[in-house]
Parts: sequence; structure tokens; C-alpha cells
Amino acid sequence: MSRDWRIALLVSWFVLLLFCVASFSAAHRPEPIDRTIAAPSAVAVVEPPPDPAPPAEPSRAVPTLGEVAADHIEMRASVLAGELASMWTRNPDQLVRVIQNASRQASGSPSITLLLAIAHAETNGKILDVSEAGAVGLAQATPVAARQEAFDGKLFVTRDYLIGSRAYIMKKPLGDADTIASLIVERDDERTRRKAKRLLASALALRLEGVHELDLLLPYATPSYTENIQRAKKHNLAVLRELERLLGSGSRAEIRSFRDQVRREYRDLKRTQADSWRRYQLELAGKRDALLEEHFGRPASEVKKELPYEAAEFLGEALDERFSAQRMAEFLVRHLERKAEEARRLARKNDDVEEMTAALYNGGSHNVKRMLAGLIASLPETQRYMKKVPATRRRLDASIASLFMTPVDESAISR
Repeated sequence: MSRDWRIALLVSWFVLLLFCVASFSAAHRPEPIDRTIAAPSAVAVVEPPPDPAPPAEPSRAVPTLGEVAADHIEMRASVLAGELASMWTRNPDQLVRVIQNASRQASGSPSITLLLAIAHAETNGKILDVSEAGAVGLAQATPVAARQEAFDGKLFVTRDYLIGSRAYIMKKPLGDADTIASLIVERDDERTRRKAKRLLASALALRLEGVHELDLLLPYATPSYTENIQRAKKHNLAVLRELERLLGSGSRAEIRSFRDQVRREYRDLKRTQADSWRRYQLELAGKRDALLEEHFGRPASEVKKELPYEAAEFLGEALDERFSAQRMAEFLVRHLERKAEEARRLARKNDDVEEMTAALYNGGSHNVKRMLAGLIASLPETQRYMKKVPATRRRLDASIASLFMTPVDESAISR
């Protein structure tokens, strides 16, 4: 290679090197700083932050509060049904559910365990029963009680029921007179006469107790029904006034004669009550069974045993709404609250309210008030009932309490 060619090649490499250096410097030169002051009217534009990521959907494995509550209600119902089953209650699952639904729908309701204790005491779950007093269904409601709670569906009310109800109420002042006069017949002294006079004052105060309930039956009665009630009211007052006179100046023999006459009247009315209500019971039970056999095409005994709640709703529509388990659960909530209010007025202390509520539900105000006044020595059935109901309620409460004390149950709620 000649000397001139080598010189030309070196010059070319040098020029290329200068070009590369210049290009590199231009690429890495810092931006010039603008030191001018922005105009006052200039507004800086702030770019909005990017949209946040959409929230994650809740995991299906995590229950909502509503689901937790529903699970708890289901568990409570299951526990209560199991406890009732151990007490020989028919169809306990259905009984718990129908009462639980009625309790939840009411604006104010007694505790579900007290409601179940009453229902258990009334029928042991045999919700299609008709009692000797004409009481029907899950809550064993009479036509009078159903009318008290403004139930306006079908009610099976016959002449026999009306006559029996009138005799049941109107005989009570005569029973009071018999009780008071018998004290003097057994022992006639000043102390006994003072006691008899105190009881007579209570009898006079209570002589109309329950009579207003008969007014609820007037839509099913004839005018003569009301007329007979008015006559009985006047007669009862005359009887008690005569006893008042005898306690002041009558002899023991006169009081004995008075007592025997009043006792005959009382027992005649008691017999009328029992016979009339017995005919009513048989008639209503007969219609119940005939309708079940016609509708279900099976013997009534099978239907009552195997399909009681389906049969109850059918009979509630076709015959008497007191057969409907749903309606009677609603009735039980209302009626028990009515009795609880009355019990709070009658109970001597707060601890007695629950027992008093049960007594009023079973025995009625007219009987319980007479027992408290000393006009009735005892009401064995009602007194057993007022002990049984709180005991059953406590047992059911304990079964629910065990739900929260068992770890496995707590974990089941969170699943």
C-alpha cells in the first residue's frame, strides 16, 4: 500500500471518530432551564390519577351477615325440635317452624321458647284436636278467644256451643254463693262470718267477670240468647244480695237451705255446660273427619297422623280457621301477650309473671281471679299447668344455650 493511501485511510477514521463523539454529546446534553416567570393567568393542568382497580368480589366461602343469621335460626330451630322430640311432641320440626315464623313476623312477641312451651302443654303437637271445652288446634283456641284477637275467618259456632258457654260463665256467681254459704254451714261463729263477708265482697266484684266475653258470640246467636244472659245477671245479683242479708241476720239453718237451693242451680248449669260442649265437640270432630276423608281420599286417622299440617290448612279454609296451624301460631303470639299484660297486673312480684301468664292462658281470668280472692280453693289442672310451662320454657332455653357453648356449633355457624 502506498504512503498516500495510508494517509487517506487515517484521515477517514479520524473524521468518523469525530462524528461519533459529536453524536454522543448531542444525545446526552441536559435540557435548558426556563427561567422566565409564568403569567399570572396560567393554570397548571393536573392529570387525574388512574382509575383504581375494581373491588374484588366477596368470596363465596365467606357468609354474609344475613346468611349467618339464617344459619343460626336454622340451627336454633333444629335444636328446639330435637328437645321437643325428646318430650314426645308430634311433628316437632313443623311445630317449631310455624311458631318461629309467627313470632318473627309479629312486631312484639313473647319468647319463642315460651310460645313453644304453651303449645306443647296444650296439645303435645296434636294440632287437630278438639277439646271438651270446644277449644281447637295448635293453641287450643275457643271461638270466644279467637274473636278476642279479631280473627274473622270461619268459625264453627253452634247452638250447643252458645248454650254451654252461657252456662259456663253464668254459673260462677252461684258457685261463689255455694262456697261462701258452706263456710257457715260447716262452722257458724263470728270469725267465720267475717271471712264469709269478705269473700262475698269479692264475689260481688267478680260477678260479671267473663260476661262481656259472651258478647263476642252475639253474631252467631238469636235475640233470646242475650235476653237469657240479662235474666241470669239479675238472678245472680239477687242471689248474692240474699246471701248478704243472711250473713247479717240469718240463722245457720236458713243459710243451709239457701246453700242447698243455690247448689242445685249451680250443678244444673254445670251439667248443661258439660252436655252442650260435649255435643259440640263430637259434632265438630265428626265434620273434621268427614272433610279429611273426602278431600284426601284416605281414613281421617291416617291423615291426622301423616299429614297433620297439610290437613290443618285445608280445614282452616273449609271448616274453622282455628284448625290452621299458621293462624293458630299467630293467635298464640297475640293471645299470650294479652295474658302476659294481665299477669303483670295480677302478679304479686315480677318473678310470678310467667306462672301467672300460664295460669291465665289455661284457666281464664274468671277462675284465676276467684282463686286469688279465695273463692276457689284450688284449680289443680291450672296449678299444674302454671308450673309445667315455665319448666318447659327453661328446658328449651337450656337447649339453645348449649348451642353457644359447643365449639363445633360455633364453627358450624361460620361455615
